[in-house]
Amino acid sequence: MKNVLVVDDDEDYNFLTQEAFDDCNLACNLMFYTRATTALEYLSESRYFPDLILLDINMPVMNGWEFLEEYERLQYHQKHNTLIVVTSSSILFEDKARIAQYARVVEYVDKPLESRHIMALKSKYFLDLASGEN
Repeated sequence: MKNVLVVDDDEDYNFLTQEAFDDCNLACNLMFYTRATTALEYLSESRYFPDLILLDINMPVMNGWEFLEEYERLQYHQKHNTLIVVTSSSILFEDKARIAQYARVVEYVDKPLESRHIMALKSKYFLDLASGEN
């Protein structure tokens, strides 16, 4: 897990997410976007796709569901191995079930994201290689 894209409109949450990653002592490149549209622009121009996207569902302009629809429309889910974790402070049961329809969404995590969540994601999806990477 070298490159992580956080898409969330809440600056305070982004600060706490940065702190949680710092607490884990992981050598990650964290990128924060407060607008889903801007994050998609970044992805369209990026040479290196993130390993992980932490995506808030409830955002203005373009919400997380719309981001996921556009992500799949652009076929990023087929071109890249990026995993997506949906985050929210309040999500309906129906929304949790809806997550399963997106190919690259692997989990839902309740906000706030804590270091224990990050370490669980790392151990579950980003196993350390013999070279010590990830």
